[in-house]
Amino acid sequence: MEDRVHLLGIRHHGPGSAVLLRRALNAIDPACVLIEGPPEADDLVRYAAGSAMKPPVALLLHAKDDPNRAIFIPFAEFSPEWQAMRWALDRERPVRFIDWPAGVSLAEPREDARKIEYRADPLDQLAEAAGYDDGEAFWDSLIEQAGGLQEAAISTFAAIANAMAMMREGQEGVPEEERLREVRREAFMRLNIRDALKTCEGNIAVVCGAWHVSALRTPVKLADDKAAVKDLPRVKVQATWVPWTDSRLSTRSGYGAGVLSPGWYRHLWSLYAAPQLPQVAEFAASWQAKTALALRQEGYPAPTASAIEAARLALSLAALRGLSLPALAEMRDASIATLCHGDTTAMALIHQKVYVGEHVGEIGDDVPQMPLARDLALWQKRTRLKPEDTETEARLDLRSEAGLLKSTLLHRLALINVPWGKLIEAGEGRGTFREVWMLRWVPELSVALAEALIYGVTIEQAAAASTVARAKETTSVAALTELIRAALVADLSDAATECIGLLQAAAIQTSDITDLLRAVVPLVQVLRYGSARKLPEEALRSLIHSLCVEVNAGSRTGSQALDEETSRARVQAMLAYDHALTLFGDRSLIDAWRIELGRMVKDEQVAPAVAGVSLRLLHDTRSWDLAPVSDAFSQQMSGGDPKRSGNFLEGFLSSGPEVMLQDQPLLHLIDDWLCALHEEDFVESLPLLRRSLSAFDSVSRRRLLEKVKEGKRETVETEQLPDNDNPAFQQALPLLLQILGMES
Repeated sequence: MEDRVHLLGIRHHGPGSAVLLRRALNAIDPACVLIEGPPEADDLVRYAAGSAMKPPVALLLHAKDDPNRAIFIPFAEFSPEWQAMRWALDRERPVRFIDWPAGVSLAEPREDARKIEYRADPLDQLAEAAGYDDGEAFWDSLIEQAGGLQEAAISTFAAIANAMAMMREGQEGVPEEERLREVRREAFMRLNIRDALKTCEGNIAVVCGAWHVSALRTPVKLADDKAAVKDLPRVKVQATWVPWTDSRLSTRSGYGAGVLSPGWYRHLWSLYAAPQLPQVAEFAASWQAKTALALRQEGYPAPTASAIEAARLALSLAALRGLSLPALAEMRDASIATLCHGDTTAMALIHQKVYVGEHVGEIGDDVPQMPLARDLALWQKRTRLKPEDTETEARLDLRSEAGLLKSTLLHRLALINVPWGKLIEAGEGRGTFREVWMLRWVPELSVALAEALIYGVTIEQAAAASTVARAKETTSVAALTELIRAALVADLSDAATECIGLLQAAAIQTSDITDLLRAVVPLVQVLRYGSARKLPEEALRSLIHSLCVEVNAGSRTGSQALDEETSRARVQAMLAYDHALTLFGDRSLIDAWRIELGRMVKDEQVAPAVAGVSLRLLHDTRSWDLAPVSDAFSQQMSGGDPKRSGNFLEGFLSSGPEVMLQDQPLLHLIDDWLCALHEEDFVESLPLLRRSLSAFDSVSRRRLLEKVKEGKRETVETEQLPDNDNPAFQQALPLLLQILGMES
């Protein structure tokens, strides 16, 4: 390699490396800067100089035909590669990437990529000899922390190169897949350096991982490098800038080149990048002041005096451990001892904020983005929703334009599989004018946006097309219903209308009564509780009516000869349907459903659990008097088949304990049955009863036991109010009974 090529081996995301690199670049004053990275991103480098570009950011490169095949290349402000780009752009010097193309990397079979087992840290041997626990701590102490205080940058990089060369000479047992991958990458780098030597006059700075330096300066024939990269498969690649987050820079995220504490490294960079290097005391005091502030914000007493003591303790610990500066471990130990008084819980509360960081990067409006990413940026400005790296609760009032816009955006993103927010509460019981979302932005959502491009170039267009496409792929009535509900709350009326047509066609063909029962519930909820959005109310009512007619006509025959698993699903669907039907308020449908319930109770072919819940619903709604309910219950429980009786009882008690605790006639009915059993029959029935009551929580079972232990029962009679006793109450009574799901 020619003398005018200067190889500067760095560590990705190292603040000490970044400081040394800038000093080396100032000393070398290269005419061209080459950086380890995919050449497809060369055209995007110039945007790094924009004032609106705020790290952490990342280059996103994905296969044009398959956005799910993607790689991210993150940069923080303390990343050496980022500083190399900024140095070159500030001086209008050419800057290019020289690693192997992303098209080659993404063309690798995914199975082969997963097989790559990266070597152990090659610095571990040196670290052990120097008395450090591992190579990470060794490099961090010498370069990332103390490196910022060193002035001799060129000699430091030379020493790094020599150390890594010795490590490479001694490496053994490298898997063949990894060795071949490394050979090809370094061949591409050498080829790109040769090209730069032809086109650039003057010094050339090559910024790459320290591991590659010795391979790049070793003479290799041009023909050999070309042979190493010949005929490699490639895919077409698209590249853009996307925001990144501190948590994704952390090693805890699984990022291979991640760092233990992005917050700590950002602190180091802020000190080293200052016009004047800090004193050692200032180095410790500024971090402890930041820690104390975070603790106070969490409600812990963290006085300034304690922060001063923490700084002094950190310096003392560093001296005792033979360090020139306190490292992250010394800072943390000092904070726990003085600011937290030994309580690690307090430190855990501020770990994300202080040690990891909560920064989310920003990219400028002039940066070329994918159409959906551009549209999302416009939505974010319009709704004033800022991406954040931590979970943030958003309470939306849908009666306001701002709240409705935010809700619409989040629902539409969910439909294209971009779950920026998770809906944790929608106030159906209190009106649907309130939603509570938990928001968190992660960089992988940028890939999901790229994948959704097949459906459209705006979020509205993509959400609508995605909904319709999924509706056409399913024949499940319940799934279609959920898609209709999702389209309505996302304000996609045309998509909802098209899904309604598909649902009507599917409902005619289906024989799955459970699916039909489940389909009614979400539609009634949307219609009954209303919405701040425009709804096709007439079409919804017509759809619900037709589904209910199908259910009421086919429930009895569709409930015959069911296995236990299907019966349990049917029971839960019937309970939800009965409640939804009452809310819908169509008297003819309710009457038809009650009649069908009676038929299912009397039909011996109907699954016993279904018969049980049918009888319970008839009792709860007062459709049947107590006498016929008691007769039907006794008939079902005295059939002689313990398994059938147990399934019936389980269905009868399936609507929960609260009604039975308050409904004296119902409790008496079960009590009479138990008391009438002979001893042998009682013992045989205990497992049935235990199974039926197993769904009750411990509090409900205890309350039920207390009621039974009261002994003699008192007959509870309902006193009829005279018609003229309270005219206002009599006028409101029908509506009250309807709300409670009882006959008026």
